[in-house]
Amino acid sequence: MRRTTTTAVAAVILVPLVVAAGGSPALAADSGDVTVSNTETVQARLSATGSFQGARVYEQLALTGHGTATIANPVSTEGLRNLDGFGGYKVVDGKLVSTLSVDGERRERSLSDYDKDLPLTVEVTYTFDGETVQPGAVVGKAGTLGVHYKVTNVTGKTQDVTYDDGTGTMATASAETVIPMIGQLVTVLPSTFTDVQSDEAGMAGDGRGGTRMQFQMTLFPPIGSATAEFGYTAEVSHAVIPKATLTSMPVSPLEYPSFKGGAASYQAGAQKGVDLTAGATKIDESVLQLHDGAAQLLAGLLQLRDGAATLSDGLNDSAAPGAAQLAAGLNDKAAPGAEKLAAGLNDKLAPGAQQLAAGLTKDAAPGAAALALGASQLDTGLADAVKKAPALITGLTDVDAGLTTVEAGLTTMYGGLTDMSNSAPALTTGIATLKARIGSITTTGTLLGTLEQLRVGAATAAAGSTQLSLNATGLGTSLDASVTELDKLKASVDPDPAAQLAYATELATLSAKIDKLAEISAGNATLADNLGVVAGGLAQVECGVSGARAGCPKDSSGNVVPGVLEGVGSIEAGVGLLLGGINQVRAGMGDADDTKADLTARGGIHSLQAGVKELRAGGGALGSGLGQLSAGATRLNAGAGSLSTGLTTAATGSAALAAGLQDAAAGSTTLSDGIETAAEGSDELADGIEAAADGSTQLSEGLVTASEGAPKLVDGTQQLSDEGTSQVVVSGQGTAEDFGVKYAVLSAGAERAQTEGMAYGAPEGATGATAYSIEIAGVDGTGASSVGRLILAIVLFAGGIGLATLARRRFV
Repeated sequence: MRRTTTTAVAAVILVPLVVAAGGSPALAADSGDVTVSNTETVQARLSATGSFQGARVYEQLALTGHGTATIANPVSTEGLRNLDGFGGYKVVDGKLVSTLSVDGERRERSLSDYDKDLPLTVEVTYTFDGETVQPGAVVGKAGTLGVHYKVTNVTGKTQDVTYDDGTGTMATASAETVIPMIGQLVTVLPSTFTDVQSDEAGMAGDGRGGTRMQFQMTLFPPIGSATAEFGYTAEVSHAVIPKATLTSMPVSPLEYPSFKGGAASYQAGAQKGVDLTAGATKIDESVLQLHDGAAQLLAGLLQLRDGAATLSDGLNDSAAPGAAQLAAGLNDKAAPGAEKLAAGLNDKLAPGAQQLAAGLTKDAAPGAAALALGASQLDTGLADAVKKAPALITGLTDVDAGLTTVEAGLTTMYGGLTDMSNSAPALTTGIATLKARIGSITTTGTLLGTLEQLRVGAATAAAGSTQLSLNATGLGTSLDASVTELDKLKASVDPDPAAQLAYATELATLSAKIDKLAEISAGNATLADNLGVVAGGLAQVECGVSGARAGCPKDSSGNVVPGVLEGVGSIEAGVGLLLGGINQVRAGMGDADDTKADLTARGGIHSLQAGVKELRAGGGALGSGLGQLSAGATRLNAGAGSLSTGLTTAATGSAALAAGLQDAAAGSTTLSDGIETAAEGSDELADGIEAAADGSTQLSEGLVTASEGAPKLVDGTQQLSDEGTSQVVVSGQGTAEDFGVKYAVLSAGAERAQTEGMAYGAPEGATGATAYSIEIAGVDGTGASSVGRLILAIVLFAGGIGLATLARRRFV
């Protein structure tokens, strides 16, 4: 009887935990105020291999308050019977309907056959000396016995769950969910079982020389698994198969104390993934803006490079050679010829007409012809130079416009980089604050420090609970032995029947208290196991926060699997590299007042703009001077022709020539002065154009170098996005999806526990809970003996009836 009582208590001990979690709302009463809670306890019997043999369900209604309430409680109607009396029930549509009066507290209990499928299946397999056997085949033998249990939560179904994919969008995934179940399996091995081994069980003595084994099960993912497998081996003599008791109940992983911390960790992990994705996305967008600015800079440099090349070609191939030819013609031919002409007219021709006649015939006429030819060549060269001067000025204008565009692009890009640099310290500060709050397992007040304190505290409490269980078990063993000795002394007590009855009653009371002490010991052992599970779970949470903790898992290469803290450190290093690159780019771009000496991009642009302005100013003067020279050359060409004609005519009449030579002398002086001025201007023009040609060549080469380097900036920012910031975005989305789906599965399981957790359901407006107590039969070979004893009893009973009949006849 003692073992049966203990099993019954274990079957229902889980129910108050669920009821307390749900509270007790008031049920609508016919009169007064009545609160109702409903508990269902399913007791099932399985064979030694786990085959279903039968089940029944105990229904209990607990009513508190004052008044009258009509209750419709869903029940199994198969074999329904009243446990509180001999009265019948009113059943309507599968619900037990009763009107109850309550004044304080009231209990109503019923029993019926369980007509549904169990939420759990159990498979038990046995080996003996390494060979698979049926349970009855080992009875009475000696050897190595192995027992393996497989418990499966069969409430699974596929349903859609929603989660934040890291970008603020709610995504849907198909996932397998179950009604979350927890449980424990307890079996007691007799003293004939030695060298008991198990990797999963909590083991302790039962106070009678046997071994009590307890297996804990968390039968729902992702915290546990829908299937739990465990077992033990032992050296046996006179072998039997001990029975086992499996107790289980549905729980909400979001509210049950042992699991709500783990569920909160999955929720926090999903949020961290969302936050990481948002931050990395913002950084990646900034990098892409930098990439776009670099692309605009490259386009401007390419346009400027092409314009500078055109300018350099024009100055070096046309303008500079033409100016050199013009200077040579003026200095080497036109200026000396004009000077000689003036000297001849003033010093020789005027004083002697005779000499002039002879000179005109022999020298002047041929000289005038040569002068006409030179003037014609000069006029042609100047006309060509005048035509090319506007193209030079137009090219300089285009170059100046291109430089202005580049300057504007650099200014815009510099502002964008400055904004990025100013926002980076806030991000760096936030990352540092997050790392400080995560801390380490040795830092008090941080996340890791607090987790470590909780883990150490749970482990210490588990050890204390185990010791308390052992002490209670030892005390129970001593008291049980004392009861046995007292029972032997019963005969020496007063033989009076009343005294004997009182003595037996006291012994029964003491035995009941010993049973209660055994229950306390079992509860402490369960508490110790649960605390051990909590300590292990906290260690896993610590590894998730920081993989550098001792004992955390490593990858196939032996490296630390990074946690949240290591991921934050990687982001911090990436932000530092990005900020350093931005500062280098800003320094290379320069400020609005930089010059060529500052060796920056904007300083070089400013220097080029100044040079172009000077070239444009010189180009204007050049155009004006060329126009004047062209006009003078045209007149010179016409005058030289006339001179040649006149000299031919003058050769026939020196008298008329004398008067005309006065005018010619004055004109030749003016011509000499003009040509001398043109010669000096042509030298300056040639020097200016040569300097401009050199400058345009340097400008073209510098822009070629700049345009070759600019693609590296474009490619570098794109590479930073492709291989750096965008990968952080992908990682954040992966974290958000992983933790988000797992937390969604836990939430769906919690909802199923709320709506599907009871076997039949509670009355409307009442709280309810269901617990399962599953007895797995043992095998000890007593079946045949029991049948034999039954047959012997029938024979003796029949014999007794015969003797009584015979005696009655004799006395009659």
